[in-house]
Amino acid sequence: MTHTNRTNSFYSYLLIFLLLLAVALRGGADFEWLKPSDVPVYSLSDIQQVFPGADSFKKQSDNSQAIYNSNNKHLGYVLISEELDARFQGYGGAVPLLIALDLDKRIISTQLLKHNETTEFIDHVNDEKLLNTWDKLPMDTTILYVEVDAVSGATKSSRAIIRTFQSSAGNYLQAEQQYGAISLLRIVQLVLLVILLGLSLSMMLAKRFRRFYIYYLVGVVLVMGLWLKKMLSIELLQNWLTKGLPWQSNWELIVILSISVVLAIAGHKKYYCTYLCPMGAVQMLVSKASPFKKRNLKLKISVLTLRNIYLTFIWVSLILGFALPLSNLEPFIAFSFKVASWIMLSAGGVIILLSLFFNRPWCQLCPTGCLLDSIPSVKSNRK
Repeated sequence: MTHTNRTNSFYSYLLIFLLLLAVALRGGADFEWLKPSDVPVYSLSDIQQVFPGADSFKKQSDNSQAIYNSNNKHLGYVLISEELDARFQGYGGAVPLLIALDLDKRIISTQLLKHNETTEFIDHVNDEKLLNTWDKLPMDTTILYVEVDAVSGATKSSRAIIRTFQSSAGNYLQAEQQYGAISLLRIVQLVLLVILLGLSLSMMLAKRFRRFYIYYLVGVVLVMGLWLKKMLSIELLQNWLTKGLPWQSNWELIVILSISVVLAIAGHKKYYCTYLCPMGAVQMLVSKASPFKKRNLKLKISVLTLRNIYLTFIWVSLILGFALPLSNLEPFIAFSFKVASWIMLSAGGVIILLSLFFNRPWCQLCPTGCLLDSIPSVKSNRK
């Protein structure tokens, strides 16, 4: 590789790093997850605001705190946003939350802990009763899709509170699933995931097992898509950039992303899209079953592909501070039938319909695939 190619490669990596860093900072990242947390943001007196009879608390494996009275009677639970890696900046600083749950895991109250946020903004938020929005709701996956509007006049503070709550709930539910009582089911999930990962590498690096590719794709759709719902997305990557990597609750996808990036650098940029993406697998299965002749869907404006334009629109919007609904910019939520909106379900249906006539139509637009494709590879530099 010539000196010029090495220089271009270095600048490519530097450009990607700076772009992602800018997105992370614009998204509200303060990188507190890199710093040791030596001073707790809560105390027994904070818990007693919700549980007056509280005398002690004990941390559980799912990162909740079990609350007990002086007779060791179990009163309920509290979730602390800081302990669930949920940190978002308001106007004057982070807004840590305490979420109190009863014994049935229903929300009793949401309290703002010690903070440096501007008093006037918080008073306005309290007057609008934003923190009461989630009262009496069950702490399950449905709470992640409750629409909550920011408070006009304290937009940044209220938006930080909403994001802190949603992130706390999401991280808790993932940890609860990981450390819950259904340990045998969790083991089965991990075994299937490891098998799929091993098969994907075998089919990519060698011809062995390739004759089972169609059956393998069915497994990807069933396990990765419908059961585990493990898939890379722009929303997921942006959350990791702003809040840090959730090793405890989502280490499987972090491993998949790491392998995909390493293989992309080695020249196998299509690894994830071809072998592990549930949406890619659905398109391939529909295409194989369709009796129609398939065409390539060429979406270009001059020399630029539409998905490059789409990805650029997303990143530039985030850098400029626009709050994009990232989960609605990719159709992956369609695998969650119970919580997906009719728009996302319709988008999934359109993709399946187009797959009857075109080769992998969503892949021509997918920003996640475009991001992986943009990683400079050693192979292309050598050429």
